[in-house]
Amino acid sequence: MKSLHLFSFFSYLEHGHGVQRRICGPSLLIQIMETLEWELLHILKSDNCSKFALLILNQPLEPELEIFHKLWSKAVYKACVDGGTNELYDTLGEQRGEHVPDIITGDFDSARADVLQFYKDKGVEIINTPDQDDTDFTKCLKLILERRKMHQIECVIALSAFGGRLDQQFANINTLFTASQLAGSVPVYLLSSQSMTCLLQKGCHRLKVNSGYEGDSCGLVPIAGKCNCISTTGLKWNLDKQAMSFGELISTSNTWNGDSDVTVETDNSLLWMMNVKLQKDECMPLSEYNNWS
Repeated sequence: MKSLHLFSFFSYLEHGHGVQRRICGPSLLIQIMETLEWELLHILKSDNCSKFALLILNQPLEPELEIFHKLWSKAVYKACVDGGTNELYDTLGEQRGEHVPDIITGDFDSARADVLQFYKDKGVEIINTPDQDDTDFTKCLKLILERRKMHQIECVIALSAFGGRLDQQFANINTLFTASQLAGSVPVYLLSSQSMTCLLQKGCHRLKVNSGYEGDSCGLVPIAGKCNCISTTGLKWNLDKQAMSFGELISTSNTWNGDSDVTVETDNSLLWMMNVKLQKDECMPLSEYNNWS
């Protein structure tokens, strides 16, 4: 079965190519079944060449500072969502003038006027998105996707996606579902200094778990409802055509078996989550980081 890099899969389809056929099951029915590959924490590696947009959400940025610096210097497009603009401005202090986003979006019920003026004077595009039917995160993501081809964006990383109010965290997860339905969508990762999460849609997936940044635990959660048939490899506790649903079996506190990849085949959407492990020198407090840099 042929694998396509997830970031190139969409352009592969856009250029009119077919997908490989795979013979599945005892009835030898022909089905479309591609294995989508996920970079996951390889995006943090200095030699990774993925073209991504970085989106700063409205949660404390200081705990994410080392990951922020790793990603900021490599991102091809940078966006702040409403109150995330305050976090960028306040956390970076004297370095704020060296870290200017491409756009700032939101209904601006959180971003301070002086902060918006600072970035406006720097030439940042500021877009008011007052629609209350979507979250500021979702509205910003839609704008990024509209500009995907212009900037050759292959995926989006939303930083500071966890912590704070639980309802906002569920809203962030809901945005993963919204993203999958948008025209021109690309993979979206929710990231913090402790966790990375993405949405695996129905089908086959290969997840790269040998970046060196993987923590010691991971999980698969049937967030969209019952999954009747899930199979995995590469985990300590694998699933073999098993069902998962809330109130029954879900896979949490799982871990790796030493393979470089984890494979997942599912008949319904699953939320993949994994711990992030940074080295000691990658966990400096802000004051030490500023002295070091």
